[in-house]
Amino acid sequence: MSPSEPSEPGPGRRRKNSESDTGQAERSPRENQRRSGSRRKEPPRFGPGLKILVGALALVLIALGVVLVVQRGGGGDAAEAAPETRPALYSLRPNDSSEMNRVLNSREDDQRPLNEGELFERNNEEISSQSIDFTLRDSDLTEDCGEAVWGTQVQDALAAADCTQAGRATYVSDAYFGVAAVFNLADTGASQDVAAAMELTDSEEETGGEESPAGPGFVLAPSGEEPFDRLGEGYGAADAIISGHYLVVVWVQPEESESVDERVTLSSPLVALANFRDPLYRRLVELREPSESEQGGGTGAEEGAPGDGGAGTGGGSAGTGDGGAGTGGGGAGEADPPVQEGPPLEEPPVQEPGPGQ
Repeated sequence: MSPSEPSEPGPGRRRKNSESDTGQAERSPRENQRRSGSRRKEPPRFGPGLKILVGALALVLIALGVVLVVQRGGGGDAAEAAPETRPALYSLRPNDSSEMNRVLNSREDDQRPLNEGELFERNNEEISSQSIDFTLRDSDLTEDCGEAVWGTQVQDALAAADCTQAGRATYVSDAYFGVAAVFNLADTGASQDVAAAMELTDSEEETGGEESPAGPGFVLAPSGEEPFDRLGEGYGAADAIISGHYLVVVWVQPEESESVDERVTLSSPLVALANFRDPLYRRLVELREPSESEQGGGTGAEEGAPGDGGAGTGGGSAGTGDGGAGTGGGGAGEADPPVQEGPPLEEPPVQEPGPGQ
């Protein structure tokens, strides 16, 4: 080989150059992939705080759903509405000459609103009278008097009477169940008007009390839970008692009665449940004129009246009643005793017509 001829590369060098070229060719796609991958955007990563927030939101939505179900009546007995019905017998019992109608004549004289503790506690949790033991079960005190009754006629009468409060309670005993209600009205005249609005007309009485949907209406029980879902299906009786600017309605029905034609005497349970008025007697004592308390308010014959706990005997002998206690011989009355915890003396039994009358 002459020096001028180019030397041929040896086998080892050719292999080296070939390997280098092959390696570059093999590495080039991988490098391109790495370079290309480095330019891709990675998906956002959420921390644990966001997961906690989403979980809490899910719990809130579940709780809201449960509340809505309960409010729409899925909560059980609490959602049961009372039936729109009335008793087979309704009586209006005014006490125009009673001391209660005089002392509690107007809401201006008795401005303190009723409260739940006053109405539904103390003696009104358990009412025992006439050998009957009534136990309080449901109660409600509202400023919307229209919610406590049904019927346009009665609702309009309550609005005209400036009703500011309606308190209702249900009571149960072994043989009877009943409803007691009190309405806080403007004055005694308003109480009489609302009581009259609950009466049936002559035409409605002839048809057995099947009044039109427009009226007159009556008191609604605060709960329609058994046995009050049967209220009005059996023979029941109610008394409306004028108690100053308060109207008290008591309504009883025998537990076993299944027909309005099964007439029975309900004087005893009506008299017993009328002791629901006990808080009004306490107000009467609080609002007496100081001179009346100092003199004992006279004898029971002078101050007492049927239905107001008053009873007395003549000849100046000792008597009891709303007016306190007087002593014989026309002498000065003793000091007014403290408010009694027991219920007032009951009304005389109401004489109802028998089956043949």
